[in-house]
Amino acid sequence: MSEKNPKKGMNLLYLFAERHPKNLRELIRSYIPQEEFEVREMSYLESTEDQIEKIKWAEAALLAPGRHLKDEVLASGGHLKLMQIWSSGYDKFNLKAATEAGIPVSNNGGANRIAVAEQTFLLMLSVYKRLPDSHRRVVTGNWEGNSHGMDMFILYGKTLGIVGLGAIGREVAVRAKAFGMKVLYYDIKRLSPKEEKEFGVEYAELERLYKESDVVTLHLNYTPEVENMISARELSLMKNGAIVINASRGELIDNDALLKALNDKKIGGAGFDAHRQEPTVSNDPLLMHPNFVGTPHMACTYDTHVMALKASIENLLRAKRGEKPFWRVN
Repeated sequence: MSEKNPKKGMNLLYLFAERHPKNLRELIRSYIPQEEFEVREMSYLESTEDQIEKIKWAEAALLAPGRHLKDEVLASGGHLKLMQIWSSGYDKFNLKAATEAGIPVSNNGGANRIAVAEQTFLLMLSVYKRLPDSHRRVVTGNWEGNSHGMDMFILYGKTLGIVGLGAIGREVAVRAKAFGMKVLYYDIKRLSPKEEKEFGVEYAELERLYKESDVVTLHLNYTPEVENMISARELSLMKNGAIVINASRGELIDNDALLKALNDKKIGGAGFDAHRQEPTVSNDPLLMHPNFVGTPHMACTYDTHVMALKASIENLLRAKRGEKPFWRVN
Protein backbone atom coordinates (compact mmCIF):
# COMPACT_ATOMS: atom_id res chain seq x y z
CA MET A 1 0.00 0.00 0.00
CA SER A 2 1.53 3.31 -1.09
CA GLU A 3 2.03 6.11 1.42
CA LYS A 4 -0.05 9.22 1.16
CA ASN A 5 1.82 12.10 -0.48
CA PRO A 6 2.78 14.75 2.05
CA LYS A 7 1.34 18.22 1.60
CA LYS A 8 3.59 20.22 -0.72
CA GLY A 9 3.13 23.61 0.86
CA MET A 10 0.71 26.36 1.73
CA ASN A 11 -2.79 26.04 0.30
CA LEU A 12 -3.01 28.87 -2.24
CA LEU A 13 -6.22 29.86 -3.97
CA TYR A 14 -5.77 31.63 -7.33
CA LEU A 15 -8.80 33.78 -8.20
CA PHE A 16 -9.17 34.56 -11.89
CA ALA A 17 -11.48 36.50 -14.20
CA GLU A 18 -12.86 34.82 -17.30
CA ARG A 19 -12.11 37.88 -19.42
CA HIS A 20 -8.38 37.31 -19.01
CA PRO A 21 -6.93 35.64 -22.10
CA LYS A 22 -5.63 32.10 -21.84
CA ASN A 23 -1.98 33.09 -22.25
CA LEU A 24 -2.21 35.60 -19.38
CA ARG A 25 -3.68 33.00 -17.04
CA GLU A 26 -0.96 30.58 -18.09
CA LEU A 27 1.67 33.23 -17.30
CA ILE A 28 0.21 33.70 -13.82
CA ARG A 29 0.22 29.94 -13.19
CA SER A 30 3.82 29.67 -14.37
CA TYR A 31 5.03 32.07 -11.67
CA ILE A 32 3.46 30.18 -8.77
CA PRO A 33 6.20 27.86 -7.41
CA GLN A 34 4.64 24.41 -7.25
CA GLU A 35 7.08 23.26 -4.56
CA GLU A 36 5.89 26.05 -2.25
CA PHE A 37 2.13 26.03 -2.81
CA GLU A 38 -0.72 23.59 -3.20
CA VAL A 39 -2.84 25.46 -5.74
CA ARG A 40 -6.54 25.50 -6.50
CA GLU A 41 -8.34 27.96 -8.74
CA MET A 42 -11.57 29.87 -8.35
CA SER A 43 -13.58 31.96 -10.79
CA TYR A 44 -15.37 35.06 -9.63
CA LEU A 45 -18.47 33.63 -11.34
CA GLU A 46 -18.65 30.50 -9.20
CA SER A 47 -21.54 30.13 -6.77
CA THR A 48 -21.27 31.66 -3.33
CA GLU A 49 -21.35 28.19 -1.79
CA ASP A 50 -18.42 26.98 -3.92
CA GLN A 51 -16.46 30.14 -3.18
CA ILE A 52 -16.96 29.70 0.56
CA GLU A 53 -15.79 26.08 0.37
CA LYS A 54 -12.62 27.06 -1.49
CA ILE A 55 -11.87 30.01 0.78
CA LYS A 56 -12.15 27.68 3.79
CA TRP A 57 -9.62 25.32 2.17
CA ALA A 58 -7.12 28.08 1.41
CA GLU A 59 -4.42 29.48 3.68
CA ALA A 60 -3.68 32.39 1.33
CA ALA A 61 -5.11 33.78 -1.90
CA LEU A 62 -3.77 35.42 -5.06
CA LEU A 63 -6.35 37.73 -6.61
CA ALA A 64 -5.41 38.25 -10.23
CA PRO A 65 -7.27 40.52 -10.73
CA GLY A 66 -8.79 41.85 -7.52
CA ARG A 67 -12.58 41.87 -7.85
CA HIS A 68 -15.57 41.97 -5.53
CA LEU A 69 -16.30 39.03 -3.25
CA LYS A 70 -19.45 38.90 -1.15
CA ASP A 71 -19.33 39.65 2.56
CA GLU A 72 -20.26 36.07 3.44
CA VAL A 73 -17.44 34.68 1.32
CA LEU A 74 -14.83 36.85 3.01
CA ALA A 75 -16.35 36.18 6.44
CA SER A 76 -15.35 32.55 5.97
CA GLY A 77 -11.71 33.51 5.36
CA GLY A 78 -10.63 34.94 8.71
CA HIS A 79 -7.93 32.26 8.94
CA LEU A 80 -6.15 33.43 5.76
CA LYS A 81 -2.60 34.64 6.22
CA LEU A 82 -2.82 36.97 3.21
CA MET A 83 -4.99 38.02 0.31
CA GLN A 84 -2.55 39.25 -2.28
CA ILE A 85 -3.91 41.51 -5.04
CA TRP A 86 -1.60 41.58 -8.05
CA SER A 87 -2.54 45.13 -9.05
CA SER A 88 -1.87 48.40 -7.25
CA GLY A 89 -5.54 49.45 -7.32
CA TYR A 90 -8.00 47.64 -5.06
CA ASP A 91 -11.17 49.76 -5.25
CA LYS A 92 -13.06 46.91 -7.00
CA PHE A 93 -12.29 44.58 -4.09
CA ASN A 94 -14.47 44.33 -0.97
CA LEU A 95 -11.78 45.66 1.36
CA LYS A 96 -14.25 46.54 4.13
CA ALA A 97 -15.49 42.95 4.51
CA ALA A 98 -11.96 41.53 4.32
CA THR A 99 -10.84 43.89 7.07
CA GLU A 100 -13.85 43.01 9.24
CA ALA A 101 -12.95 39.33 8.80
CA GLY A 102 -9.39 40.04 9.94
CA ILE A 103 -7.79 39.15 6.61
CA PRO A 104 -4.54 40.95 5.74
CA VAL A 105 -4.73 42.41 2.21
CA SER A 106 -1.78 43.66 0.15
CA ASN A 107 -1.35 45.14 -3.31
CA ASN A 108 1.70 44.84 -5.57
CA GLY A 109 3.64 47.77 -4.15
CA GLY A 110 3.44 49.82 -7.34
CA ALA A 111 4.90 47.25 -9.73
CA ASN A 112 2.85 48.85 -12.53
CA ARG A 113 4.10 52.38 -11.88
CA ILE A 114 6.45 52.60 -14.88
CA ALA A 115 3.88 51.21 -17.30
CA VAL A 116 1.21 53.66 -16.16
CA ALA A 117 3.66 56.57 -16.33
CA GLU A 118 4.52 55.61 -19.91
CA GLN A 119 0.82 55.30 -20.73
CA THR A 120 0.30 58.80 -19.34
CA PHE A 121 2.81 60.20 -21.81
CA LEU A 122 1.33 58.13 -24.62
CA LEU A 123 -1.99 59.86 -23.94
CA MET A 124 -0.43 63.32 -23.61
CA LEU A 125 1.40 63.00 -26.90
CA SER A 126 -1.59 61.42 -28.66
CA VAL A 127 -3.84 64.32 -27.63
CA TYR A 128 -1.29 67.03 -28.39
CA LYS A 129 -0.34 65.49 -31.76
CA ARG A 130 -3.91 64.44 -32.65
CA LEU A 131 -2.73 60.92 -33.31
CA PRO A 132 -6.09 59.24 -34.16
CA ASP A 133 -6.84 61.87 -36.80
CA SER A 134 -3.31 61.72 -38.20
CA HIS A 135 -3.43 57.92 -38.40
CA ARG A 136 -6.80 58.02 -40.17
CA ARG A 137 -5.43 60.44 -42.76
CA VAL A 138 -2.49 58.15 -43.51
CA VAL A 139 -4.50 54.93 -43.89
CA THR A 140 -7.24 56.58 -45.99
CA GLY A 141 -4.97 58.79 -48.05
CA ASN A 142 -7.25 61.75 -47.31
CA TRP A 143 -4.90 64.60 -46.45
CA GLU A 144 -7.43 67.29 -47.36
CA GLY A 145 -7.84 69.70 -44.45
CA ASN A 146 -4.53 68.73 -42.85
CA SER A 147 -3.76 71.51 -40.36
CA HIS A 148 0.00 71.31 -40.94
CA GLY A 149 0.48 71.32 -37.18
CA MET A 150 -1.60 74.42 -36.46
CA ASP A 151 -3.71 72.47 -33.93
CA MET A 152 -0.81 70.46 -32.46
CA PHE A 153 1.64 71.16 -29.65
CA ILE A 154 4.86 69.92 -28.05
CA LEU A 155 5.37 69.04 -24.41
CA TYR A 156 8.59 71.04 -24.13
CA GLY A 157 8.12 74.20 -22.10
CA LYS A 158 4.64 73.27 -20.92
CA THR A 159 3.56 73.13 -17.28
CA LEU A 160 2.43 69.72 -16.09
CA GLY A 161 0.16 69.52 -13.05
CA ILE A 162 0.31 66.14 -11.32
CA VAL A 163 -2.50 65.42 -8.86
CA GLY A 164 -1.26 62.62 -6.64
CA LEU A 165 2.50 62.18 -6.28
CA GLY A 166 2.63 58.58 -5.18
CA ALA A 167 4.68 55.88 -6.91
CA ILE A 168 3.11 56.51 -10.33
CA GLY A 169 3.02 60.29 -10.03
CA ARG A 170 6.73 60.34 -9.23
CA GLU A 171 7.55 58.26 -12.30
CA VAL A 172 5.54 60.76 -14.37
CA ALA A 173 7.49 63.64 -12.83
CA VAL A 174 10.84 62.02 -13.67
CA ARG A 175 9.83 61.58 -17.30
CA ALA A 176 8.39 65.08 -17.53
CA LYS A 177 11.83 66.50 -16.76
CA ALA A 178 13.21 64.66 -19.81
CA PHE A 179 10.57 66.38 -21.96
CA GLY A 180 11.58 69.79 -20.60
CA MET A 181 8.34 70.38 -18.71
CA LYS A 182 7.83 72.42 -15.55
CA VAL A 183 6.11 70.22 -12.96
CA LEU A 184 3.63 71.31 -10.31
CA TYR A 185 2.15 68.73 -7.98
CA TYR A 186 -0.52 68.38 -5.35
CA ASP A 187 -0.69 65.57 -2.81
CA ILE A 188 -2.28 65.32 0.62
CA LYS A 189 1.22 64.57 1.92
CA ARG A 190 3.74 67.15 0.77
CA LEU A 191 7.27 66.00 -0.06
CA SER A 192 10.27 67.27 1.86
CA PRO A 193 12.28 70.08 0.20
CA LYS A 194 14.99 67.52 -0.55
CA GLU A 195 12.52 65.21 -2.29
CA GLU A 196 10.96 68.08 -4.24
CA LYS A 197 14.42 68.98 -5.54
CA GLU A 198 15.19 65.34 -6.35
CA PHE A 199 12.04 64.93 -8.44
CA GLY A 200 12.15 68.43 -9.88
CA VAL A 201 8.66 69.34 -8.70
CA GLU A 202 7.02 72.33 -7.07
CA TYR A 203 4.12 72.01 -4.64
CA ALA A 204 0.90 73.85 -5.48
CA GLU A 205 -2.57 73.86 -3.97
CA LEU A 206 -5.17 72.48 -6.35
CA GLU A 207 -6.63 75.81 -7.44
CA ARG A 208 -3.20 77.15 -8.43
CA LEU A 209 -2.30 73.88 -10.13
CA TYR A 210 -5.45 73.97 -12.27
CA LYS A 211 -4.92 77.63 -13.20
CA GLU A 212 -1.27 77.33 -14.21
CA SER A 213 -1.03 73.88 -15.82
CA ASP A 214 -1.14 73.22 -19.55
CA VAL A 215 -1.63 69.52 -18.83
CA VAL A 216 -3.41 68.13 -15.74
CA THR A 217 -2.88 64.43 -15.01
CA LEU A 218 -4.53 62.40 -12.23
CA HIS A 219 -2.78 59.65 -10.27
CA LEU A 220 -5.04 58.79 -7.34
CA ASN A 221 -6.73 55.72 -5.95
CA TYR A 222 -10.50 55.98 -6.05
CA THR A 223 -12.40 56.78 -2.87
CA PRO A 224 -15.86 58.37 -2.59
CA GLU A 225 -14.19 61.58 -1.39
CA VAL A 226 -12.45 62.15 -4.76
CA GLU A 227 -15.36 61.22 -7.04
CA ASN A 228 -15.91 63.98 -9.63
CA MET A 229 -12.96 65.92 -8.20
CA ILE A 230 -12.69 67.48 -11.64
CA SER A 231 -16.06 68.93 -12.57
CA ALA A 232 -17.38 72.18 -14.01
CA ARG A 233 -15.74 74.43 -11.43
CA GLU A 234 -12.30 72.88 -11.75
CA LEU A 235 -12.48 72.90 -15.55
CA SER A 236 -13.44 76.57 -15.46
CA LEU A 237 -10.24 77.33 -13.55
CA MET A 238 -8.02 75.73 -16.16
CA LYS A 239 -6.21 77.53 -18.95
CA ASN A 240 -8.04 77.79 -22.24
CA GLY A 241 -6.81 74.86 -24.30
CA ALA A 242 -5.47 72.85 -21.36
CA ILE A 243 -5.68 69.07 -21.64
CA VAL A 244 -6.78 66.53 -19.03
CA ILE A 245 -5.24 63.06 -18.66
CA ASN A 246 -6.75 60.26 -16.56
CA ALA A 247 -4.87 56.97 -16.20
CA SER A 248 -6.26 56.29 -12.72
CA ARG A 249 -10.00 55.78 -12.27
CA GLY A 250 -12.89 57.01 -14.41
CA GLU A 251 -14.90 58.18 -11.40
CA LEU A 252 -12.47 61.02 -10.74
CA ILE A 253 -13.87 63.14 -13.58
CA ASP A 254 -17.38 64.43 -14.29
CA ASN A 255 -17.70 63.32 -17.92
CA ASP A 256 -20.68 65.55 -18.69
CA ALA A 257 -18.81 68.63 -17.50
CA LEU A 258 -15.73 67.59 -19.47
CA LEU A 259 -17.72 67.06 -22.66
CA LYS A 260 -19.27 70.51 -22.32
CA ALA A 261 -15.81 72.04 -21.77
CA LEU A 262 -14.54 70.27 -24.89
CA ASN A 263 -17.53 71.39 -26.96
CA ASP A 264 -17.09 74.97 -25.70
CA LYS A 265 -13.38 74.74 -26.62
CA LYS A 266 -12.48 75.66 -23.06
CA ILE A 267 -10.52 72.41 -22.78
CA GLY A 268 -8.25 71.48 -25.67
CA GLY A 269 -8.39 67.72 -25.31
CA ALA A 270 -8.54 64.72 -23.00
CA GLY A 271 -6.87 61.33 -22.83
CA PHE A 272 -8.25 58.47 -20.72
CA ASP A 273 -7.02 54.98 -19.96
CA ALA A 274 -9.62 54.59 -17.18
CA HIS A 275 -13.34 54.94 -17.82
CA ARG A 276 -16.52 55.18 -15.77
CA GLN A 277 -18.00 52.25 -17.65
CA GLU A 278 -15.71 49.38 -18.56
CA PRO A 279 -15.99 48.00 -21.17
CA THR A 280 -16.94 51.28 -22.77
CA VAL A 281 -20.07 51.59 -24.93
CA SER A 282 -20.33 52.69 -28.53
CA ASN A 283 -21.62 56.14 -29.45
CA ASP A 284 -20.61 57.71 -26.13
CA PRO A 285 -20.43 61.41 -27.10
CA LEU A 286 -17.33 62.02 -24.97
CA LEU A 287 -15.42 59.11 -26.48
CA MET A 288 -16.42 60.20 -29.99
CA HIS A 289 -15.24 63.78 -29.53
CA PRO A 290 -12.45 64.55 -32.04
CA ASN A 291 -10.20 65.86 -29.27
CA PHE A 292 -10.56 62.78 -27.08
CA VAL A 293 -8.12 59.86 -27.10
CA GLY A 294 -8.82 56.67 -25.19
CA THR A 295 -7.16 53.35 -24.46
CA PRO A 296 -9.01 50.37 -22.94
CA HIS A 297 -7.48 50.38 -19.44
CA MET A 298 -4.43 48.60 -20.79
CA ALA A 299 -1.41 50.42 -19.41
CA CYS A 300 -0.03 47.16 -18.06
CA THR A 301 2.26 45.24 -20.40
CA TYR A 302 3.85 41.79 -20.45
CA ASP A 303 6.81 43.21 -18.52
CA THR A 304 4.47 44.74 -15.96
CA HIS A 305 2.61 41.46 -15.45
CA VAL A 306 5.90 39.73 -14.73
CA MET A 307 7.01 42.44 -12.27
CA ALA A 308 3.66 42.33 -10.48
CA LEU A 309 3.69 38.53 -10.29
CA LYS A 310 7.21 38.43 -8.87
CA ALA A 311 6.26 40.97 -6.22
CA SER A 312 3.03 39.14 -5.38
CA ILE A 313 4.68 35.72 -5.08
CA GLU A 314 7.47 37.09 -2.88
CA ASN A 315 4.84 38.59 -0.59
CA LEU A 316 2.95 35.29 -0.41
CA LEU A 317 6.21 33.53 0.48
CA ARG A 318 6.71 36.05 3.28
CA ALA A 319 3.25 35.18 4.59
CA LYS A 320 4.09 31.48 4.35
CA ARG A 321 7.23 32.03 6.44
CA GLY A 322 5.21 33.88 9.04
CA GLU A 323 6.71 37.27 8.16
CA LYS A 324 4.75 40.50 7.88
CA PRO A 325 3.67 41.09 4.27
CA PHE A 326 4.68 44.21 2.41
CA TRP A 327 2.23 46.78 0.99
CA ARG A 328 -0.68 46.21 3.36
CA VAL A 329 -3.73 48.24 2.34
CA ASN A 330 -5.92 47.50 5.39
